[in-house]
Parts: sequence; C-alpha cells; structure tokens
Amino acid sequence: MKTKFEEIIDNASSQTFEVTSKIYGLGRQAEIIQKLAQEQIEENGEFAKIHCSNIVQWMQEIVDLAQKGLDIQLGKE
Repeated sequence: MKTKFEEIIDNASSQTFEVTSKIYGLGRQAEIIQKLAQEQIEENGEFAKIHCSNIVQWMQEIVDLAQKGLDIQLGKE
C-alpha cells in the first residue's frame, strides 16, 4: 500500500483514526495473503498457478479498495 501507518497517525483525528486504521489493516492483510499466494505459485508450479493467481488478483482488488478508502479518509482524493 502506498499509505504508511505514520501518515494515518499524523493525519487522523480521534473520530477518524479507528476507521482509517481498520481500512489500513484490511489492506495490509490482503497484501500479506497476496504475497503468500505469489510464493506458492513460484514454488509449486502449474496447479498452484491456477488456484493462487485468482487469490493474487482478489487480494489486489481489496488492497486497491482499501487504498481508495484511505485516500478519501485522509483527504487525498
């Protein structure tokens, strides 16, 4: 994700911090799952490619949505 947690701390008011930090956490978890799926593709060949490539794509979609939410919440959009 392009947003760093320090940005959230610096820019979030007490009213928005909880929501913003949850959105950030969602995006980070999706990135972690995406990375694990990509590693499985590289290690386990063709069968893993079919299954894990879908996971990589879905997690990227979640990361993108979380980033858009953060951009809106932090006034970047």
